[in-house]
Amino acid sequence: MKTILKFLKWLFLGVLAILLVGFLYVYFIVLAKPGAISSLDQATDHKWHSVPLGGETTCSDGSEYRIFARQGTSQNLIIHFSGGGACWDDTTCSSPGTLMKALLEGVPRDLKSFYAPNIPIVLPALLSGIFNAQDNANPFKDWTVVFIPYTTGDLHIGNTINTYQSKQGKIQVYHHGRKNVLAALNWISTNFKTPGKVLVSGESAGAYASAFWAPAVAAIYTKQPIYQLSDGSLLVSKRWTEIIDTVWKAESQSFLQFTIGNDAFESALLNRSDSINARIKHLHCNTLYDLILPKFSAALNHQSSKTDAYIDEWSKDMLVSMKKLDDSDLDYHYFISDCQYDAKKHATPHTLVLGAGFTTCGSDQLTFAQWLKKAVIEDRPVSVGSKFLGALK
Repeated sequence: MKTILKFLKWLFLGVLAILLVGFLYVYFIVLAKPGAISSLDQATDHKWHSVPLGGETTCSDGSEYRIFARQGTSQNLIIHFSGGGACWDDTTCSSPGTLMKALLEGVPRDLKSFYAPNIPIVLPALLSGIFNAQDNANPFKDWTVVFIPYTTGDLHIGNTINTYQSKQGKIQVYHHGRKNVLAALNWISTNFKTPGKVLVSGESAGAYASAFWAPAVAAIYTKQPIYQLSDGSLLVSKRWTEIIDTVWKAESQSFLQFTIGNDAFESALLNRSDSINARIKHLHCNTLYDLILPKFSAALNHQSSKTDAYIDEWSKDMLVSMKKLDDSDLDYHYFISDCQYDAKKHATPHTLVLGAGFTTCGSDQLTFAQWLKKAVIEDRPVSVGSKFLGALK
């Protein structure tokens, strides 16, 4: 009887997922497919448009790579790096994610999908939070936006093509993060000659990319205020040098210009060989028990996830790193929150910038949106969530 009920449950979920995917296809692809443009002058309707970049750009599966742009009513500019996991070996790189898998799997205790292999055409229609132009609670709703999708499994910095072994045979992955971003920045610099303020943001894997590439943006816009926002970033591992330089061929010192330590995000901010980070205002957000990052940490470091100990260890490492950055000479401010804590999962939201948490998750009587407004629009940055750093032992 239990077997039958279990089968019926999964059958119901499967049918529900198929119906949902069908609805999404009709609504987002048929009705809301973004039109393609080659220059920003063609995007006068304040809607999302796709920008195929061509050349050597490509998604990890070899499909066409493109960015998305939306002309705002403000001269201020958001350059956003999308998140979407990472892969670094046979196991992780042979386990790409799809929309269907995400619907069926949800967020399992042990990750089964590690990265996005291509760009869903529905992507712009799914963007909310800081990108919601209809939400009056969004202080950035009138900003112009360039959205840089992430499909290469390499934190937007890879520069190689690798072959990995899967159960079905060999799989080729284009780690072309560097080529994609350089092409995107070239398009941005051509189409935005004199923006006002520039916010270089990113969530999850994009939070790393934001830190990695903000200096390149600052080198383009030498007279504009540059703000760098990382939403959801902390993975401590002794394997970073091997993965970034050996697997992804990112050339951390010669190209990215920083020396990698056990915390690649921290290293990008503190270990650069030049002083360009000094003119960037760094903003950093983490929630106390991030739903996703501890799982990647467990996979990266071969940790057991049978108990919640790995989550608590990740949380402590995150707080230690943020305190170190706060104690540095950088222009750095943080947002730490335990909003929407789920006791059953021992988890808080993964990121806040893209969803409803942007205007609802708070700390120290400020929502994330209000905190970001203070820092970027009002130039009155504050750090919130100091109680969490104060609790470190």
